[in-house]
Amino acid sequence: MTDWNNKRPEIVNNVSALGIGKAIYAAPDGNKETARLLVAADGFHFKNSDFDDLKLLSLSMLSPTGSEFSISFDDNGDLLVNGNVYTTPTNQIDETIKGNKTYEGQTKLSGGLVINSFGSDYEISVDENGNLKATKISKTLGENDGKTKNQ
Repeated sequence: MTDWNNKRPEIVNNVSALGIGKAIYAAPDGNKETARLLVAADGFHFKNSDFDDLKLLSLSMLSPTGSEFSISFDDNGDLLVNGNVYTTPTNQIDETIKGNKTYEGQTKLSGGLVINSFGSDYEISVDENGNLKATKISKTLGENDGKTKNQ
């Protein structure tokens, strides 16, 4: 007798049967008495074991506007979106992000911009006329409340 609960039975050439009538039944061992219902008027009757050996290279999805997106994994197990490694965006208070990044579109920055060049930190600001200004920032040596100050 076929055990449908734990593993999908193997298909046997010239023995396995697929019954089609008011519903679709499968009998891998050819025994109609132990055949299992697959599709009926009330829907699909699949079990987890029916998909034990299912392997997909990628999933393709369409956006509401018709753009196609692909989701897959590389050989290291990294999630890929349209072939690019997906990096989880975060909103952590203090965070260091390493590596080269490319941004497309507008990027809004709130709270200021500090750039380190040749070992010195510079605060970058823009005045009301759109002029850029770089102000060197020095680390404090304990003479104030622990915050940095401009030189």
